[in-house]
Amino acid sequence: MSKILSLGITILIYFGSFSQVYCDNLLSYDNIEDYTWFGDWWAYPPTVGFFSNASVSPSFSAVIYGTGSGSSSIESDWYSLPNVSGLNPVYDHAIRFRLASYRFSSNSSTRGVDSGDFIEVQLSTDGGFNYTSEIRVRGFGNAYWDYNTNASISKIADGSLITYQPTGGGNRTLTGDGYSVIELIVPSGTTDIALDIYCRLNANGEEWWIDNIELIELLPCTPLPIELLNFYADWTGSHTLLRWETASEHNNSHFEIERSLDGLNWERVQTVQGAGNSTQKIEYSSKDLYSDPGIVYYKLKQIDFDGQWESFGPVSVSIPGSDGKEAEYFNIEGKKIEWNEYTPHGIYFKKEGNKITKVMK
Repeated sequence: MSKILSLGITILIYFGSFSQVYCDNLLSYDNIEDYTWFGDWWAYPPTVGFFSNASVSPSFSAVIYGTGSGSSSIESDWYSLPNVSGLNPVYDHAIRFRLASYRFSSNSSTRGVDSGDFIEVQLSTDGGFNYTSEIRVRGFGNAYWDYNTNASISKIADGSLITYQPTGGGNRTLTGDGYSVIELIVPSGTTDIALDIYCRLNANGEEWWIDNIELIELLPCTPLPIELLNFYADWTGSHTLLRWETASEHNNSHFEIERSLDGLNWERVQTVQGAGNSTQKIEYSSKDLYSDPGIVYYKLKQIDFDGQWESFGPVSVSIPGSDGKEAEYFNIEGKKIEWNEYTPHGIYFKKEGNKITKVMK
């Protein structure tokens, strides 16, 4: 496959009575810069390539961009993933990838994707001979969004096409309908999977960005013996306070706190002894003295006496800078709020100068 470069907080994770149904077994992947599933653009017109302006995993995405005027002929191509054979028909399989619509190729005021611009997930289960359209994501009113959105799609493949689109135009990154995580579940009974992602647009400033495509075998898991109710991380002004709560424990040796500054690379920073066996609710807490300004991520790892383990999170905190400037916080209705230890957990927006970021508590 030839891939080239072109084109110039606080989070609450609530688990309830946690039990895992599936364990992901990654079979094939195309992260663009590294891959075992050899995806590539099908026809290679001049408006497709692999660009580094944005990505999920460093440093490239597969991109198609428009060059027309909106009334021009359609510019389109397929990002094609070849057939993977020999799949275990006993298990379900999942196809997952990341999607965004950036606007790097133009400064036009009308840039963004419209209702005639879409990507379509096309599935083959017969060795790549016949394809059915399962998921379509289209634009609306010059909409655009980046990879950093929580909006997701999950559909069970059934041979029917379902269309998803934003409810409005403009920046959809924080509105919940800029679809960034796309998942197609292929039911058991399948031994072959091939995938085409058909992309089309027809105007300057219209772009589709694709990254981190995965083919996953969904294996049934035996739940690890812990019921985790919640996991919090809160910045106190001098340190991060990590708190979690279990409803029951069996054979639980200890917990480990892992910290990351980029959400990708992790290091163990704390170890907390577990209760072993318990049927009562137990509260745990731990402090992390790391205090450099920025977003810091945490994961909670639970380890059994027999060495089995499970990871929860991540959660994150926003550590403010030391320049004396206070950030302003707003709720999802746009109303300014006071940010302190009594602020309810939820979704908020932080404004620092002209920069606005999403914060979850």
